[in-house]
Amino acid sequence: MVSIQRLPVTIPQTPSKTKVTRTSVNGASEPTPVAKAVAQSVRDPELLDAAHSHIQYDQPEGRNRQALESYMGVMHQHKRDELSMLVGVDVYV
Repeated sequence: MVSIQRLPVTIPQTPSKTKVTRTSVNGASEPTPVAKAVAQSVRDPELLDAAHSHIQYDQPEGRNRQALESYMGVMHQHKRDELSMLVGVDVYV
């Protein structure tokens, strides 16, 4: 640090940005709404079973799935060829 004669050498004090305001601890004893919802779903297994019965998957079933897999295999064949040429390893799927 360079000091100029006849001027006091002081470092300006900047206000601290890390002031933490304390909140009351009384609110911490209550469970949050998320905790209440999780506790409710754990207590009611029938509700959980009903939710599992309404799940829809994003992939088709049976012959439609096989047709889609063959279509995607043909579509991505070019990428597999590029990868095998780049790495020098044959990729079999």
